[in-house]
Amino acid sequence: MLSFLRSEKLKAVLLDLDDTLLDEMAHMRGAYSKSLYDQRHLLPHSRAQVVSREYESIVDGLAYRNEWDKMTREQRWELALRTAGVENGELAVKISEGYLRHYYEGVSFLPGAERLLESASHFKNCLITNGDSQHQWGKIDLLDIGSKVDQILVSGDLGIRKPDPRIFEQALDLTDTEPSESVMIGDSLHTDIAGAAAVGIGTIWINRHGYSLEEASHRPDAIISHPAEAALLIEKAKRR
Repeated sequence: MLSFLRSEKLKAVLLDLDDTLLDEMAHMRGAYSKSLYDQRHLLPHSRAQVVSREYESIVDGLAYRNEWDKMTREQRWELALRTAGVENGELAVKISEGYLRHYYEGVSFLPGAERLLESASHFKNCLITNGDSQHQWGKIDLLDIGSKVDQILVSGDLGIRKPDPRIFEQALDLTDTEPSESVMIGDSLHTDIAGAAAVGIGTIWINRHGYSLEEASHRPDAIISHPAEAALLIEKAKRR
């Protein structure tokens, strides 16, 4: 067993939210698909499909390079529309507004996520999520995650975000544990894994999309594919 998961050592489980517990990409796709459909009088279905593919390519690239904040949502849509050969200055704004209207529709747990939350409940635990306060708390409240975890840190509330070590240090303070007694579980190599590792926290990377480690600044202590696998690891160390 991984050393940080020994039952006599592990005291705290730290969890990411989006694409670790929640199927963020699926619900985002649903929201912008509905928004595109709202604009079908300006963007026929066949053209909307092309735009959608271009947008997903842009989003995937930004997420993989951890450059999400380099483009606003409207700029991403402007680029997707332009790349797809659509010239309409109002569409990017309209699609972005529609996306926000549909944002909470389809928010759901990933398979195995509720089991992971249950496993984490046998230890001190803390949810650490990057994002706008309103959006993140909206999802947390919608799925009643607040009743399933001890502590919650939302970057929008704090003015700091993963991988800033201060947010992990705050989680350690809230759980009253040392880095060597804790494990971080998340889907982002940069924000979750490298960020936690820099503080000395053990790391479990949920690599659902089969990303390569070639450009990673830190190798996770464990690599898995689904939340249920993380639950299995945690359950082996279960003590309270």
